[in-house]
Amino acid sequence: MQTGDGQMAPHELVQLLAVIARRLRGERGVPEALREAFRKGALGPRHMPVLFSLARKGPTSVGELAGWVGLAPATVSLLLNDLNRVGLVERREDDRDRRRTIVSVPAPHRGRLVRLADERIALVERTLGRLEPEARDHFVRGVRILAEESASLSPAEGER
Repeated sequence: MQTGDGQMAPHELVQLLAVIARRLRGERGVPEALREAFRKGALGPRHMPVLFSLARKGPTSVGELAGWVGLAPATVSLLLNDLNRVGLVERREDDRDRRRTIVSVPAPHRGRLVRLADERIALVERTLGRLEPEARDHFVRGVRILAEESASLSPAEGER
């Protein structure tokens, strides 16, 4: 239902965002071994950008990974600790600079994670491809604004 000015009603927007979030976070196509690791380690959606980026980009430092995902290095380090605990990430000392730690996704998980990340990227590309150039620009701008505004939300319980 739309309001008189052609806008969606707030409750419809919330429902639409919830549907999108559920589908993007969903377990469809996620191998059982990965689902089990997430259950075992009490991991959640917040770990996925770090895991997907690391699988797609390859071994790197914590600081570089933090830059890729747009999070503070300390936050990325905490997420990596969780992922390391269940065997989804490996850490090693940098051969050239012993003060740096290099993180990577173990080979048995890398291919699956790259495929999952690529599926989600393809979804966004298909979505953008269905829009006219002006609509695509507006959509991308709107998503960026939503990302900026979401920073003002109160942290969830346990993230404080």
